[in-house]
Amino acid sequence: MCRAAGSCTELGTDPAQWSKNAPLMPPKFFGEALEHFVTAYHFAEAEDLDASLVELEKTRSEDLRRWFVEHGQMSGWHHRVKALNLPKPIAYTGPLETERSIRAFEPTVYERDGYTCRYCSIKVIDTKALLRFEKLVGPQNFKVKGKSNQIRHGVALVFRATADHVIPISFGGRTNLENLVTSCWSCNYGKYNALLEQMGLGDPRDRSVEPLTDWNGLR
Repeated sequence: MCRAAGSCTELGTDPAQWSKNAPLMPPKFFGEALEHFVTAYHFAEAEDLDASLVELEKTRSEDLRRWFVEHGQMSGWHHRVKALNLPKPIAYTGPLETERSIRAFEPTVYERDGYTCRYCSIKVIDTKALLRFEKLVGPQNFKVKGKSNQIRHGVALVFRATADHVIPISFGGRTNLENLVTSCWSCNYGKYNALLEQMGLGDPRDRSVEPLTDWNGLR
């Protein structure tokens, strides 16, 4: 398994082939999985539980979960940083940000970025929408939160929106609109607490934002 290996089968061992935008680019089936979930969501809103669960099954929850656990969340610090083995960055010695919560900034960040991950560019889903779906179909069919990734649905792991500190707080990053970007969970956890240059990534803030006019994170 890639978690315990020296390299990731999804990432590969040649840094020249790695994405400069995201810790690890998601596989193509993610797009189909999201389409099935959106359909399942609308069926659930229409109180057609049977049809909703049929579509939910097509999202390939176990494959999504396995990719997140074995590859997505391990790609940055565990594989990219270790493989590049660049000199350690100079430790930040200035005052650290005291406001760590992103909650107050999330709506503005997500709307600004069109509910799209600024790293890998996949569409992300608002947490409130995921929790609403859980309520509609029941936690026995769709679980958003929990102590273990094994009980969370794969959709809730890879498409859940969060706001990422581009410059980590430990390196002097601030919790503000200038330093926060929309991120999927895979990129957020894959990036972990490393600087972009430690992973060979460009700054997502340097890339133009083109919000998807027909996507609002199901909020």
